Amino acid sequence: MKVSQNTLAFSFLTAVLLASCGNEANGTPTSVAEAFYEEMAAGNVEVAKSLSTPETAEMLDYIASTHCTEMFHVIAEGGASDVTVDGERARVRFVEGGGFSTVPLVKVDGEWKVDFATMMKAHMAPEPVGVLL
Repeated sequence: MKVSQNTLAFSFLTAVLLASCGNEANGTPTSVAEAFYEEMAAGNVEVAKSLSTPETAEMLDYIASTHCTEMFHVIAEGGASDVTVDGERARVRFVEGGGFSTVPLVKVDGEWKVDFATMMKAHMAPEPVGVLL
């Protein structure tokens, strides 16, 4: 009977360790960014929304409707190459077709979320026009 008790204890400990590692891996900026690209590539927009900030989630239906999924396939296949974390913000860099793509993430309620909306707003901000009279 002692062997079965040891086996049971070992099995329980292994299950607890695997569960805790799994939860940690699901919450890293890299795992969230990779899951986001994989879900968008597969056309699972609703799942991708759950991995996004609310502002980014609002944009995803439009992005999906423009048939940009090929871009998501290319990025997802390239995989993440590195991550930079600065407090509540992170940037995950992906290798894509010989180049790179970087996705920003922020923490929302303690969870990492893809934040395309902030990136898009920064690119769309009007530049000051210098007028000489």
